[in-house]
Amino acid sequence: MGSVKFFDKRQTNQTHIFAVAGGSDGAVTEMVKQAIEKKLGRFLLFGGEKSTNIKMKNGQVTGIPVATAYTEAEQEWVTVIPVENAEDAAEQAALAVKTGQADILVKGFVPTSSLLHQVLKKEMGLRDSRLLSHLAVFEFPAYHKPLIVTDCAMNIAPDFDAKCAITENAIEAARKMGIEQPKIAFLSAVEKTSAKMPSTIDAAKLVEYFREKEPTLLTLGPVAMDAAISKEAAQHKGIESAVAGDPDILVVPNIETGNVLYKTLVYFAQAKVGSMVVGSKVPIVISSRSDSADNKLTSLMLTARMVRK
Repeated sequence: MGSVKFFDKRQTNQTHIFAVAGGSDGAVTEMVKQAIEKKLGRFLLFGGEKSTNIKMKNGQVTGIPVATAYTEAEQEWVTVIPVENAEDAAEQAALAVKTGQADILVKGFVPTSSLLHQVLKKEMGLRDSRLLSHLAVFEFPAYHKPLIVTDCAMNIAPDFDAKCAITENAIEAARKMGIEQPKIAFLSAVEKTSAKMPSTIDAAKLVEYFREKEPTLLTLGPVAMDAAISKEAAQHKGIESAVAGDPDILVVPNIETGNVLYKTLVYFAQAKVGSMVVGSKVPIVISSRSDSADNKLTSLMLTARMVRK
């Protein structure tokens, strides 16, 4: 089966600057080293090796890059800023993005809650009224193109309005990836609406909502996973849709579904995955703690594609 690759495209931009909250972890170091090798950009690491030569004042980095974990050549791409603790690392990294010292905010070795706390601060100015949501882009041999799945990690039990916002975030991200008219499937367990299964009601309403809002957008729902990704399964069920077997975006009904699907694709399908938080004014990388260094790197590659420079 021929396939369209997203992460293999070498669209590097050495002017990207990543602000990493918590830069002292070995996995973070490996991720940064791989990113430097691919020339994805430069890195501000908040937290790491102590150095009296580097300071952060009002969002401005001063001093010289020092990090013995990196080779002399790599140090040209890395600046380490000492911090007091995880909360300070998150705050200083967010401040670097706020003040324009960095383009992309990255969760390193800090709790997710610490980083999101800074993002949600009104004074940081990193978000507007939109809902924040999680988005993952998968590539795996059994599917012929990149597959976006949302929301796998942030919104626990989104209601109809939240699902509208999650879908709108995914459409915007897809278009930044070059998918101008993404095909969207709203997942449930069956294809018929049932009051006993609220996700089917939401899916049907979502299809109606987006058809009215953007008539050229192709949507399908409610739809089970098999009919969503397999044209043959859809035809067997009597479903005729341009989305069936060819969706760009899968919108899951709740976080349990998204979390299980995410980890199933990674561990059973050996999927390559990049993930990010969308809905903010700047791209935010929040990888799973269990993600490999390679998949952490693909998250950087994904967010780099979201930044126009």
